[in-house]
Amino acid sequence: MKAWFRLLGASLRARRGAVLFTVLLAISTVAAGVSLLGVAGWFLSSAFLATLGIVFNLFGPSAMIRGLSFWRIASRYLERVVGHALTLDLQVRIRTLVFGRLSRFSQSRLAQFRDGELASSLTSDVAVLDLVLLLILVPLTTAVFAGLVFSAVLQTWLSWWAWLILACLLVAACLIPYLCARGASRAAEQVHQLENRQRVLVHQAIRAYADIQVFGAADVVQQQVDKLAQALSQARLRSNGWGIAGQFFQQFLMGVALLICLLVGAQQVNVQAMSGPLWVGLVLALLGLFEIMAPMMRGASRLGEVQAASTRLLGILDEPLEAQQEQGQAIVLDGPASLDVSDLSFAYGSQPVLEHLSLHVPPGEHIAIFGPSGSGKSTLLSVLMRLLPVPGPQYLIQAEPAPHWSRASWFDHCALLAQDSPLFLGSVRDNLLLADPGACEQRLWQVLHDAQLDSVVRDLPQGLDTWLGEGGQQLSLGQQRRLCLARVLLSPAHIWFLDEPTASLDGPTSQALMQDILTAARGKTVIMATHDTRLLPLVDCVYQFEAGRLQRVAVSRATTVASN
Repeated sequence: MKAWFRLLGASLRARRGAVLFTVLLAISTVAAGVSLLGVAGWFLSSAFLATLGIVFNLFGPSAMIRGLSFWRIASRYLERVVGHALTLDLQVRIRTLVFGRLSRFSQSRLAQFRDGELASSLTSDVAVLDLVLLLILVPLTTAVFAGLVFSAVLQTWLSWWAWLILACLLVAACLIPYLCARGASRAAEQVHQLENRQRVLVHQAIRAYADIQVFGAADVVQQQVDKLAQALSQARLRSNGWGIAGQFFQQFLMGVALLICLLVGAQQVNVQAMSGPLWVGLVLALLGLFEIMAPMMRGASRLGEVQAASTRLLGILDEPLEAQQEQGQAIVLDGPASLDVSDLSFAYGSQPVLEHLSLHVPPGEHIAIFGPSGSGKSTLLSVLMRLLPVPGPQYLIQAEPAPHWSRASWFDHCALLAQDSPLFLGSVRDNLLLADPGACEQRLWQVLHDAQLDSVVRDLPQGLDTWLGEGGQQLSLGQQRRLCLARVLLSPAHIWFLDEPTASLDGPTSQALMQDILTAARGKTVIMATHDTRLLPLVDCVYQFEAGRLQRVAVSRATTVASN
């Protein structure tokens, strides 16, 4: 619970009015329900006695029952509306904070997460936090308050026995859920880990569906899914077992309290210290009070999962950001920029990738960096793009050290067309406006024309507003790359970094796309990483990447080396 309070404490304090209103509505709902059962028991008992000749006014109690029924309905409705609005508001805040922090992580840090792991943190980890407020804190506060008030009223007729009933209620509301949460914590954490592994496996299987079918690996994947499902089922049984045990002991305590109320109340009726109908009403009211316990056990059995989720989210929020992301100032470029790198080195841990690398790119020049796959070309572009940490004096843009630029200012002047640049779930317009949210429709059509895609988009059912589906499924692979290019064209960038821009395209398609890219990039500084030698004659200068260093070569020699 400590992690949960650290995560949401500030938000709850900022919304203490809504929290207090939710608790008051919950108390009001319980009060109406308990009173309704008590009055109904008293009314029915009195009505029965009236048939024996005892005079009884039916109109007052029946009016009270109708009033309490409407009160309970309205109060329950408002409690649900206010409580869920509060929890959704808290979810929005936590998701915003977590996504904001993740967006400032370096590429190397993000690469440490598995597929689907971050999506799990932003969805299931945040969603499970609701359990504490809705199923633990609000019911617990309500149970303690209502139990104190009810016992104080009950003490008038049952003396100190009323406080014994209160003790049963507090043990059932506080101690048993606590013990249940402690016992189920390990199983609940296993449930979450297995759910996360299952989610990652399914995510990877969907992405690799074609390969799984081609290599006949469907049975192997199915076995992995079945194995995880069985382990998950066992973990859930262990977690739910604690909840079942907790419910049993709560019911046992309810039976003890009810037995006390029945026996002591019957004795009080026998000595005429209280009336029979009042005794029946108090017994039914006590039954209504114990209804608060039902949601608490559902939440208590998953508190271990809440604790683990809170710890994971705090780990993201508390992780220090790299200093280079926080420094710098806004710098404006009016045109193409020069780029100078001298004696630049970079390593992943103890594994060097770039070693004493130097590079000079004049403003507006188009260069290609070629080398075999895995040689580090993408790492070099990520360093130049400042997605990976950049050493201070070794990297200059327009003679200004890279760390002097704020990250936002740098991204205003640089654009990246990665080999796996995604199309997001949305329309053509949605994907384009990521580069410039204020772009007009005329500008959108202009960049589509420059990317040789305007005719394709005009033929779509709804033009710019056509829904592309997951990963742009309505477009061919070449059309997807051209739409990503159009997004780059729409940005105000003066420096373009192209990472295998024609990956997965055939020869004619790749050359046509590259020619369109370089035509659109006229007046821009372009740095392209590729292993496709057919693209090398299209650029101004070619560098060979080998052993972490760059060597300038002639185009014909570069083509020969790559072919060999």
